[in-house]
Amino acid sequence: MISENVVKPVRERRRGLFDATQWWERLSMDQKFGVYQLAKFGYELAFIRNLADAGPLAVVRRNQDYATVSHSGEVNLRPNIVIRD
Repeated sequence: MISENVVKPVRERRRGLFDATQWWERLSMDQKFGVYQLAKFGYELAFIRNLADAGPLAVVRRNQDYATVSHSGEVNLRPNIVIRD
């Protein structure tokens, strides 16, 4: 069961309303664990960025703070990513 704190419907710019549970289903088990742990600190799954060299990268957000969770579940609280406004 997915906690409401972890996944909420999000407006995706290119496709209209995007159900974040679809993103949740695309995460590896290691990523789900990492995202769930971050949700305890107020982070929410924002989107998944597909990287050619590293696979899917889960991006989570708490206010203006971002963190990432790699496919293997590694959490980065200070990611070097560019976020569009």
